[in-house]
Amino acid sequence: MTYRTLGKTGLRVSPLGLAQLGMSGLRKPGLRPADVERAFHEHGVNTFLAHTGMKAISEGVRRLIRAGRRDDLVLISEASFPVAHLVRLELEKHLRTLGTDHLDAWLMGWVQRRWYFRDSVRSAMVRLRDEGKTRAIGFSCHDRPLAAALARELPADVLMIRYNAAHRGAEREIFAPLADLGERRPGIIAYTATRWRMLLKPLPKGGFPRAMTGGECYRFVLGHPMVDTVWCAPQTTAELREDVEAVRAGPLDPARREEVCRFGDAVHEAAVGGFRWMFGRTSG
Repeated sequence: MTYRTLGKTGLRVSPLGLAQLGMSGLRKPGLRPADVERAFHEHGVNTFLAHTGMKAISEGVRRLIRAGRRDDLVLISEASFPVAHLVRLELEKHLRTLGTDHLDAWLMGWVQRRWYFRDSVRSAMVRLRDEGKTRAIGFSCHDRPLAAALARELPADVLMIRYNAAHRGAEREIFAPLADLGERRPGIIAYTATRWRMLLKPLPKGGFPRAMTGGECYRFVLGHPMVDTVWCAPQTTAELREDVEAVRAGPLDPARREEVCRFGDAVHEAAVGGFRWMFGRTSG
């Protein structure tokens, strides 16, 4: 895979970043720490959501660091609570767990209101960046107008948002408002590429007997020039191999992209709720 630059951070990221399920009592991930190492060595995946709650990725990353590969990795994680002193304590816990002296990006997770990223929290994150404990700061957010407004107003290096064929509102409400920032725009990480697996299921009654493949979901997301990397969460090494091979094929051709946009609209219309999670193949 050809690496991309994550916005203005200067970080070179693989187009597919590796994440996993496994926090808060959820279904255990299929990948093992050794699979995480192979993802790096065999497929060139250098970007990891290295959260302490994601045990297989944390252990796989720790092994890579012990092997002297820290400078080849891009490690990203999130703070759980929008409280200034906890932002520091949680980052330091990550550093101890992973066996490193810095993360590459430290985000305020799941920002739902403007006060989540208030002055005290922002200042704490900026101090961590100034101290070299993280190279970049930012936030993740489901609220598209709020995400765009904060990204324009505040010193955010990285923005993590939902984007897929069924949730294309990001094109209008995030990508367009940030396009004129040019080199000042934050790096953009996408998640929920499969819309909690719903894009992997056909809708024959809606006129769509053919669903998207996982690889097509990632190709769709990465086909937008504003997206730098997308999280995937394969259950098996075979799934990861399929996804990597698909991404190497480049963006979807225009005819297929138009078709999956129509399919995405049908999936969105047919959605009836249910369990949801963030990343990709493992999403329920």
